[in-house]
Amino acid sequence: MKGAKIAIIGSRGIPARYGGFETFAERLAQGLAQRGYRVEVYCKSSLKDLPYEFENIERVFLHCPSLRFAEKLCLSNKGIVKALFRGNDVLIILGVSGVPMGILARVAGRKLILNPDGLEWKRGKWNFLGRWLLRRLEAWGAKFSHELVADSQAIQDYLRETYGRTSTFVPYGVDPPPEDPKAWETLSQRFSLKEFNYFLAVGRDVPENNLTLIVEGYLRAQCEKKLAIVSDLGKTYENFRGKERVIFTGPIYERNELYALRLHAFAHIHGHSVGGTNPSLLEAMACGNPVIAYDVVYNREVLGGAGLYFSNAGELAEKMEILKKEGERIRAKALDYYRRVLREKYNWDVVVEAYARLIEKIFP
Repeated sequence: MKGAKIAIIGSRGIPARYGGFETFAERLAQGLAQRGYRVEVYCKSSLKDLPYEFENIERVFLHCPSLRFAEKLCLSNKGIVKALFRGNDVLIILGVSGVPMGILARVAGRKLILNPDGLEWKRGKWNFLGRWLLRRLEAWGAKFSHELVADSQAIQDYLRETYGRTSTFVPYGVDPPPEDPKAWETLSQRFSLKEFNYFLAVGRDVPENNLTLIVEGYLRAQCEKKLAIVSDLGKTYENFRGKERVIFTGPIYERNELYALRLHAFAHIHGHSVGGTNPSLLEAMACGNPVIAYDVVYNREVLGGAGLYFSNAGELAEKMEILKKEGERIRAKALDYYRRVLREKYNWDVVVEAYARLIEKIFP
């Protein structure tokens, strides 16, 4: 058995039900446990009734308010304090919300690995005070953590240029898509979708995910294929509900159902504009979808020359027309690239091994 006891703090917990950080926490915990580490994952209390068993992984439950930012602050900082009393040697902190108690943990002699995520302060939901606070936490985290992890090379460059701090590039991995014919049959009937006859967009309805822009570009293209949007029913839904050929599914959390929609889509439209390597983009690639992505450095880093890019509704409409005419050629080119990069770079074994090396470096 490895000597270090590891705490993973800052996600909502496992089993993964919410998003990329939770999937990351689950796969990292499993990989480290398989390597003989004792691992604790700190979870919101509502997950307590969901069964989860994995050798060498213990879930620690925290009661926190349900307000989004307050919940994140509570899960991170309360989790770090609890991890100190439970004798953890290395704390892997996801996001910058836990930096205040992380500094306390460092003073107490614990080793800290911080993954600050992708420039959270740039998200449109934050006011001036929220952005200021998040940037302060980011700066303190860069100063006080033993090791910094960047999930994209663009974030790695940012940390070096902004804080003069070297970080280790470790992206996310992605699992092979599960085949579930029953899930596809159910969803296709529920939303009147035909195989390879719809574009798919997945993401929360927040400004930086550009769902409104995606609908505007789609309508401008006058495409006969439908547009399916998997998201919470926010402003985009209110503005465009009832539009012919635009399908709002609401949120879908069941993994097999979401993958069924991805696998049978004609193409994926990825509007995320903030952050590093995005798990939703990797999932689209794993399903073999051609991708039209919002034109930012993070998306280009992942997709390279295999993607099509847009920055406004007109460009999106143009790229949809190109894909309609040259879909088979673009799909074949994309698949060759996806197979290579998902094997060599966005691979959970590679990710876990990188974190294991960091742990051994700071806690030999």
